[in-house]
Amino acid sequence: EKGAYLAGSTYWLPWFNDHLITFELTTTLPEKWDVVSQGKRTRHDIKNGDRITTWECVHPMEEVYLIAAEFNEYIKKIGKVDVMAFLRTPDESLANKYLETTSQYLEMYRNLIGPYPFSKFALIENFWETGYGMPSFTLLGEQVIRFPFILHSSYPHELLHNYWGNSVYVDFNSGNWCEGITAYMADHLIKEQRGQGAEYRRSTIQKFTDYVTPENDFPLNKFLSRYDAPSEAIGYGKCLMMFNMLREDVGDKHFVKSLQNFYQNYKFKAASFEDIRLAFEDVTGKDLKSFFDQWVNRTGAPSLSLTDVKVKKSGEQYRLIFTLTQNQKEQAFFLNVPIAVSFSDKMIIEKVEMVKKKQTFSLMVPEAPLQIQVDPQFQ
Repeated sequence: EKGAYLAGSTYWLPWFNDHLITFELTTTLPEKWDVVSQGKRTRHDIKNGDRITTWECVHPMEEVYLIAAEFNEYIKKIGKVDVMAFLRTPDESLANKYLETTSQYLEMYRNLIGPYPFSKFALIENFWETGYGMPSFTLLGEQVIRFPFILHSSYPHELLHNYWGNSVYVDFNSGNWCEGITAYMADHLIKEQRGQGAEYRRSTIQKFTDYVTPENDFPLNKFLSRYDAPSEAIGYGKCLMMFNMLREDVGDKHFVKSLQNFYQNYKFKAASFEDIRLAFEDVTGKDLKSFFDQWVNRTGAPSLSLTDVKVKKSGEQYRLIFTLTQNQKEQAFFLNVPIAVSFSDKMIIEKVEMVKKKQTFSLMVPEAPLQIQVDPQFQ
């Protein structure tokens, strides 16, 4: 009575040994019912009290979804994309909020990554509380869609999954990269745009510190999906921070261009961390093998402390000397550590390259420093 939900996990269609498939799906349902699937709707007729609907998907898919219920449909065209909302009870005001927000984020990600890969994006109200992102639609529970904060948190996250995970697929043999990058380019980016990026990164690192222990830790190349707090802190949080460090190392311009390069090369194909590395090397000209090795294939994280801070006058300038130590039990991580030096009326940020467990650095500064901070923005 409430609705139908069919996915690959329900084996309602033959399974083709992980081969990607295209499809055309036609359904016949009672007139008041409607159906949504991937791709483009090519037929939507009422005949003899039945509703006949066809969805055609020309892009190779991992599985076929069929969602059906007595829906109220709302639609708006944004360029070539149909933006749709399927609600279980009529609510034009709610639908319009989602249609408007969808168009804003579609435009943002088009500029950031490339053209949106599908002909539609639909919000579908589910009959139990979910937060699912499928190719060309998202399936959210009736309470979830009415929380005001969802519009600028979970919702853009699910929309972005149409790029990462639902059009560039994950090669699960070498770990799931897509949750980390989606969290970074949706949840983190929106906080960053509002001046709250450092707080978001701090909270992310805090979760890793709180939940991940030597007993439950594993490398990113073993992450498939989250099943508890530690797995989320690794697969979402640590992966998110890896992309942040990569962005810090290559710069915004190269970071965006590398992601565009990766997206163009792997749309509707399965990709790995290694493919991401090659896309970044292609754009930046840098050798990033050791960077990806330590963050993807190793467990743990660096823990830094600051000691032996001294200031010496040197002619007209001052020499700031300090020691950084990596306190974790494992071997040293190679790090570019941001150091903030405060003066009476300004602050400068320098990066130091750390390759050992304990290293002493010296910086020349123009006036007597008042304070030194290690990684104050939680990069």
